[in-house]
Amino acid sequence: MSELSRRLAELLADGVRARAFPSGAAWVAAGGAHRGSATAGPVDLATRWDLASLTKPLVIGTLVMRAVAAGALRLDARVPAPGGPPLAMTDLLAHRAGLRAWADLPGAVDAWAGPARAGRWVPGGAVARAAIDDALAAERAAADPGRGTVYSDLGYILLGRELERRAGAPLRRLAPGFLGLSPPGDPARYAPTARCPRRARVLRGEVHDANAWALGGAAGHAGAFATVDEIGRWALDLLRASRDRGGSIDGGVVRAFWDPAWRDGGATWVLGWDTPSPGASTGGARISASAVGHLGFTGTSVWIDRDADLVTVLLTNRVALGPAAAPAMRAYRPLFHDAVRDAV
Repeated sequence: MSELSRRLAELLADGVRARAFPSGAAWVAAGGAHRGSATAGPVDLATRWDLASLTKPLVIGTLVMRAVAAGALRLDARVPAPGGPPLAMTDLLAHRAGLRAWADLPGAVDAWAGPARAGRWVPGGAVARAAIDDALAAERAAADPGRGTVYSDLGYILLGRELERRAGAPLRRLAPGFLGLSPPGDPARYAPTARCPRRARVLRGEVHDANAWALGGAAGHAGAFATVDEIGRWALDLLRASRDRGGSIDGGVVRAFWDPAWRDGGATWVLGWDTPSPGASTGGARISASAVGHLGFTGTSVWIDRDADLVTVLLTNRVALGPAAAPAMRAYRPLFHDAVRDAV
């Protein structure tokens, strides 16, 4: 075990003791290469994690980058949307399409199905699809594109559907090959998240997000599972591409997505990714302005700092401790990232 791996293990153990999360995994690359990884709690480096909103850059962002690099898609493309005129793909990627952050899609399906069938429909089935189409059409009709930034799961659901339409295949088949956008197999390979009252069980290898569950388990905003090493190597590939040191995607395309010119007013979003909030970033006090990153509700995050040539991945199942863990997790994240910089 490297010295950095030992330090990561100590930092993760600190998070467990602080009750920020019951289990965690960390992975760090510096200078263009993997330098260390570790876990804490009843997990190991082969454990697969519910990535929650890391699905947005990991699946949607990567697929759109690849399509643009291949000439199969233009960034000025318009995305057909129910209930209104087409939306700009860049507005959807940067959360400027005027859509709300969230809607209760399982509740919408219950209402659409009626009292006799409420709670008895099949996630991803015909009833669910029809009801969710109606719900998205209503959301789209009320949207006001280009009028400020609102972080929106609904926009990424529409992006996922558009990619499926263009490719004629579901996201499960389009997503990067290592992702668990498919039946999970052995539940023991997965970190548990939380008990779902609607499903009446602790979720392990099932998507935590209720809207992704209603959509069949995989959608543009949530549904991906992966190990910490898989996430780290994906992020390192993008960093290498952005610095013209190889990588699987054209570096010019990656830099175009990460261009700070996409940020709207005081918002921090670029195409598919977030950038540091000045003075209050979860990536720590010393993260550079050129960094990009993303968080996931279950307790996951990745930060790619181009100036520091640093990738830091933190995957946890903080939701397993319930809402009480949220303040501890908010305090832990920046301290963790500052400590990683010190160690590197």
